[in-house]
Amino acid sequence: MDQVKFGAELISRLMDHLCSQLPGCTGAGLSVWPEGKLVRAIGAAAELDAEQLAGGAGPLVDASRDERQVSGKVGGMDVVAVPGSWGNSGPVVLTVYLDHEPGVADLKAIEEIEPLVATAAAVVEFCAGEVLRADQMVRMVQHRRYIEQAKGLVMGARPSAPGEAFELLVRASQHANVKLRDVATALVLIVGGTLEDSAEEVVEPPAVAFDVARRLWEALRK
Repeated sequence: MDQVKFGAELISRLMDHLCSQLPGCTGAGLSVWPEGKLVRAIGAAAELDAEQLAGGAGPLVDASRDERQVSGKVGGMDVVAVPGSWGNSGPVVLTVYLDHEPGVADLKAIEEIEPLVATAAAVVEFCAGEVLRADQMVRMVQHRRYIEQAKGLVMGARPSAPGEAFELLVRASQHANVKLRDVATALVLIVGGTLEDSAEEVVEPPAVAFDVARRLWEALRK
């Protein structure tokens, strides 16, 4: 079976499933930023994702740049943009278009399916016919895990919602112009001394990431 064709078909089926679970869903898309590449799109996403990528503005682009979930309106429709995996070229972003403002049930359904879509995209984008690219995909999954671990540390040190903890990490990384994944990994190493999954080939974050993470942790503990 052709690997790329299978992967693209898998992504489409996952998107179809997501839309079937969301009443009022008018489309879903998957893209990579800052490359501005539309990986897959169904329904309204085909036009509206392309419009945001071409213009360099909109919830999709904001979610990519800030590495956080963003909601907004595009073309008269509500859209939820969720950055999935963090790679060397930037996050993979899932967009879901609705004919109504997203509610708790909508966001829960998106949260459940997004990791599957992001992983399928990573397989298509990084593993098609190139064995070494599989290592890149593994690192993307690791980065995602470290960001989640760092969020947990922030929430434990200063009681806050997951979104607030994530925003704090984003602000710290942006203020120092350091990649979020590096700050998150450094924070996990500083607090825990090691990484939970005991990965053997993790690239150690740069010194500046440790400086940012250390200052953030000290501020949280005050």
